[in-house]
Amino acid sequence: MQNSHNQYPISPSPHPPTNRSLPIIGITMGDPTGIGPEIIVKALSTKELYQVCRPIVFGDREVLLKAAEMQSLSIVVVLLEKIPEDGYLPGRIFLYSLSQLDPAFLRFGQPDRECGLAMVRYIEEAVKWVRSGQVDAITTCPINKKAINEAGHPFSGHTELLAHLVQAPSVAMMFVGSQWKVVLVTTHLPIKEVSKWITRDRVLSTFRLTDEGLKNYFEITHPKIAVLGLNPHCGEEGLLGDEERLEIVPAIMEARFQGLEVEGPFPADSFFNPSSPNPFDAVVSMYHDQGLIPMKVSDFREAINLTLGLPLIRTSVGHGTAYDIAGKGLADPTNLIKAVQLASKLSKLKRNY
Repeated sequence: MQNSHNQYPISPSPHPPTNRSLPIIGITMGDPTGIGPEIIVKALSTKELYQVCRPIVFGDREVLLKAAEMQSLSIVVVLLEKIPEDGYLPGRIFLYSLSQLDPAFLRFGQPDRECGLAMVRYIEEAVKWVRSGQVDAITTCPINKKAINEAGHPFSGHTELLAHLVQAPSVAMMFVGSQWKVVLVTTHLPIKEVSKWITRDRVLSTFRLTDEGLKNYFEITHPKIAVLGLNPHCGEEGLLGDEERLEIVPAIMEARFQGLEVEGPFPADSFFNPSSPNPFDAVVSMYHDQGLIPMKVSDFREAINLTLGLPLIRTSVGHGTAYDIAGKGLADPTNLIKAVQLASKLSKLKRNY
């Protein structure tokens, strides 16, 4: 690790003091060949994030500089060994550099094994800094699941990797939008595998995580949770599937017995009606696309991923690596800004609590 003072001397005099009450948010760069580096340099070139937090990036110096050059953005990258108290300014990016990738050999949408190793390294280090108390929360940019698997990390996504790193017994993905909060029972699974994972215990665990998350993160004293069915028309009393009758309804009954306010199952095809009032605080969806399609139709730029069940705050962008637009200067940083803002808000709430 290079000493930041050797290349980028930090003189306190030219920079106004930073509001030290603002939370420190660690942002992981994600896939170096996706849009992660681009949205980071764009987001950290504006004032928005610096008004709510002190951002630190876990990533790669040369990749960030290349992303800024491609956008004609003037930035300064300051290499870190410890968290600075002051000097947080738009266009001045504090970076904990964890890889030395050569941008000249990177191809957008084609991450190699070294990229996969780097993606995991960014996440691992960010988690260490949060758990040691140096960082208040983390916000992650999208990774390539195949690349991290080829690098020797057999996880189907961020959520599963994070659960492994902190040894969390159960976790869930909550997507937070302007209209809905949707929590998934299953995450990154082939459709043909989903039904075998819809068990009473797993569904019940998701209810508990949702209830706790709404109370702890959103200060909702008595959460009201809706539950979607798995099959068309919730199985039509077994004609179109037994999962509702055998697994989902028993989980709902047990949740009610435990004092949770849970209703359903509701048919997924008619539930998300924007013209009808929404009396629920969150919706539990059985599988990935069932919950995320309506979320992204209504809130593509706004929806944020929040992981429930971790002993730390982690938010993430609600989109992927976007290889189709990577390197073209078209990536919109709005979702990243929203994700960091939510991490900051939750950090302050946790601190007050």
